[in-house]
Amino acid sequence: MSEQKTVLVSGATGLVGRSLCACLQANGHVVRRLSRSSGDISWNPEAGEIDSGSLDGIDVVVHLAGESVDQRWTESAKARILDSRVKSADLLVREILKQNRAIDYISASGISYYGVDLPDALDESMPLGGGFLAKVTQGWEGAADPLRKAGLRCVFLRTGVVLSKEGGALKKLLSPFKAGLGGRVGSGRQIMSWIGLDDLVRIFERCIVDCEIEGPVNAVSPEAVTNAEFTKALGKVLGRPTIFPLPTAIVKTLFGEMGNETILSNLKVIPAKLTALDFQWNFPDIESALRNTLKE
Repeated sequence: MSEQKTVLVSGATGLVGRSLCACLQANGHVVRRLSRSSGDISWNPEAGEIDSGSLDGIDVVVHLAGESVDQRWTESAKARILDSRVKSADLLVREILKQNRAIDYISASGISYYGVDLPDALDESMPLGGGFLAKVTQGWEGAADPLRKAGLRCVFLRTGVVLSKEGGALKKLLSPFKAGLGGRVGSGRQIMSWIGLDDLVRIFERCIVDCEIEGPVNAVSPEAVTNAEFTKALGKVLGRPTIFPLPTAIVKTLFGEMGNETILSNLKVIPAKLTALDFQWNFPDIESALRNTLKE
């Protein structure tokens, strides 16, 4: 399981991609970055173009690239969010199928596959839910169907809220919380399924090297929290009060459909497959994860 791999990574300059590439290289794997302009291998997913020989010597393709979800969801933005994931996946899948050998395919996905408001425990066996992001994840994962039909290993990491001070939701919260202006969002009762960036990278590496892992994998901490619990923990780690709530109506006014499916989502996701594999989280609880994330 510790065999060194040659890994091609799309989205290598993103929040997860940067950390993943650094981790893989530190652990002796060979990393090739797929980029429109600055990577080892160039591609243009919209045009369906990729460098000739791009998969020569590649053992595993990791697909992370995609338009940011964190924007106002106009119809054109929604089309970009969906197309950026599905068209790029289609291109990678076609290239893999051209090879005369097996290449593993590991794709990012999201827990929003299960829907928007499901407070009961959700493992990987749960069906597709409703909402725009569920449609996106369905298309993103579904693009790999030709690989699965060809008998190739595919893994889909359904990721929760990723904790990092370098990007994502936590980075946006740090300024108001450090100023003592933070507080719960909405009722505070909505459940947040999350993962620290360090643990997420370790999960990706485990899926890269462990050929027994296939299909959807819930990439979350085993300890989901309510928004109120997250707020309290962040305030404690920062040493700041958290007495300024953000009402649901304001979230919906400011962020529209995107806010409802992300900021206000209520999903209790459990990492059943990782638990069965005896994966050990370094930071399984929210306070230790935040302290690790925010350390200097």
